[in-house]
Amino acid sequence: MLDDSIPELEIIHSIVNRMNGFLYRCRNDKDYTMMFMAGEVRRLTGHDPQAFTGAGRSYTSQTHPEDLQSVYDAVDAALAEKGNWNVDYRIIRPDGSAIWVQEIGGGVYQGDELLYLEGAVIDADRARLAELHNIQMLAAISQKARALLGNTVPIVEVLRTLRILAINARLEAGRAGQFGASFGFVAHEVSRLAEETSVLAEKIADVTGELQDLLKAG
Repeated sequence: MLDDSIPELEIIHSIVNRMNGFLYRCRNDKDYTMMFMAGEVRRLTGHDPQAFTGAGRSYTSQTHPEDLQSVYDAVDAALAEKGNWNVDYRIIRPDGSAIWVQEIGGGVYQGDELLYLEGAVIDADRARLAELHNIQMLAAISQKARALLGNTVPIVEVLRTLRILAINARLEAGRAGQFGASFGFVAHEVSRLAEETSVLAEKIADVTGELQDLLKAG
């Protein structure tokens, strides 16, 4: 229950000031012309709210060019369903630096008529950069795993061939009798080592293949 002794607007401003971002209301045009902004607008955009609501600065002009179309698409798709959008994009600040934000918003309607867009823009830079770092790390691990798998499979084939040659050598040593005894011993050891190494190499190939599957599933 709301305490009537505290003005509602005061409560809203108090909550907004604790946000790691800002609230907005804008027109549904290509510039998303701002009508109202409150919160950490300057910290995220590098401009005061009045630069967007009064001076006519285009909010979309500060959206990273590579992200702008995804913002348009997310907003249009949500409006088509009369739902909310949730989209991540970068804001380019006056010094040229970029910061990732998450925007959650929706349309304001009067009947079926769309009047405005409104929502919240939250600082998501740290989380997004960590996510991108993880994606890059997974890609690097996947590349190394593919390389390891590519090298392990030929090794297994070579060891199988070596094992067959060792068996043939032992047969030839047997035919040579006592003269082939020492050669037969060497052939036996080569065969044993080839067998053991082949088993290990196959296990490595299996583990590498499982790692590849996990990376793809992730």
